Amino acid sequence: MKLLAGLIMIVSGIHCVHAQMALSFSEAREMMMNKNIQVKINNKKIETANNKIKTSQSLMFPHFKAFGTASYVDRVSEIDLNDKRDGLATLLNLSSPAVLGNWDFTFQKKDMAFGGISMNWPIYAGGKIRSAVKISKISAEVTKIEKNDSEQSLVSELAGSYFKTKLAEEAVMVKENVVEVMNVHLSNSLKLERNGLIAGVEVLQAKVAVAEAERQLLSSKKDLSLARTALSATLEQEEMFILTSPFFLEENMSTLEEYKEKAAANYPQIQKLKLLEEIAQQGINAEKANYLPTVLLTGQKIIASHNYPLVKNPLTVGVTVTYDIFDGFGRKNKILTAKNEKEMIEMSREKLQLDIKTYVEKLYNELKKSNEQIVSLNQSIQLAEELVRIRKASFSEGMSTSTDVIDAELELSGKKIEQLKAYADYDINLAKLFEMCGIGNDYIRTAQ
Repeated sequence: MKLLAGLIMIVSGIHCVHAQMALSFSEAREMMMNKNIQVKINNKKIETANNKIKTSQSLMFPHFKAFGTASYVDRVSEIDLNDKRDGLATLLNLSSPAVLGNWDFTFQKKDMAFGGISMNWPIYAGGKIRSAVKISKISAEVTKIEKNDSEQSLVSELAGSYFKTKLAEEAVMVKENVVEVMNVHLSNSLKLERNGLIAGVEVLQAKVAVAEAERQLLSSKKDLSLARTALSATLEQEEMFILTSPFFLEENMSTLEEYKEKAAANYPQIQKLKLLEEIAQQGINAEKANYLPTVLLTGQKIIASHNYPLVKNPLTVGVTVTYDIFDGFGRKNKILTAKNEKEMIEMSREKLQLDIKTYVEKLYNELKKSNEQIVSLNQSIQLAEELVRIRKASFSEGMSTSTDVIDAELELSGKKIEQLKAYADYDINLAKLFEMCGIGNDYIRTAQ
């Protein structure tokens, strides 16, 4: 039993160490990228897009096919011209029509089989094949942009989960300190009451403060549990982590106009719309190509045959030209449709650029607001700490009440949590700003 108890303690200790593994933001990002299903899906999409490029390029090369045919008909295809032969023999005064041979010709016997190779090579298609290749290449670039967009948004999502969890951890530490301070205050109150320096109501107020501090601590721990669950879901990991990356402020902030320009140029969705405009233009070119003829180089070689008519294993080579003379104005309407689609994409891109600039300005102002709050709260915390010191000294001398001390302590803890929340808001909004500007990697380096 002792051995079993010892093993249980060892395993429990190992599990505790494993469950509380330290995790920085950059490590969390690496873990997320290795585990996230969407990242794997995006990689498969890129692989698929590259295969589509090769598929479209194959249209530029000749296509060879092997074929074979076997058939059977219920009668022989033949023509009997012996009567004509006989008439000709009489006309020529021949001794016998047999001199001219047998004029009973068989064109096709009942059974026939043949096999060979055929070839089709589009040597001119008016530019349709070239447009198809370009569309496939641009589509591959769209897939890469979508992958980048997904990874940028994952960084923002991770920043939200990570720093909300960090906020919850720090809030628990503040609340634990409040409970500890309130217990010390209760102990001092009991001593002062025994010495007759304060009334019993002061002790009661201290007990109420301890109970309230413990209640708030319990609530903060529940918030922390929920935040850790959300972080585990983002990382797709069940382990519990100790977050090591601290809150931070960006020291090298650019101007608002610079961020707007970066967002207009680098935001993945805007880049995607630019590429879609190019695809739409290629679609217009492809529809215009329908006004031009299509030229195919064709060939066929019979390699083996049985009862094949007329020529033994022939080789056939030719050129096929097709041209649509009239299709009910279908080509014209398709071109108009393609042009309208391109115009809609252009308008969508212009609107998105305006919306993104507005959103960037909103995020930038929120960052400035959070930064100002952090700076002002530093002074407020210093003043609150001094107030706590004065209230405690006055309470010890009977110059202030227990309520004064409790209020001062709660004011101090409230300012600390408010500052932590300002830090969390700053770091989360900074991730969103960098996502809009397409510079998520800069955020990862800054967050460590």
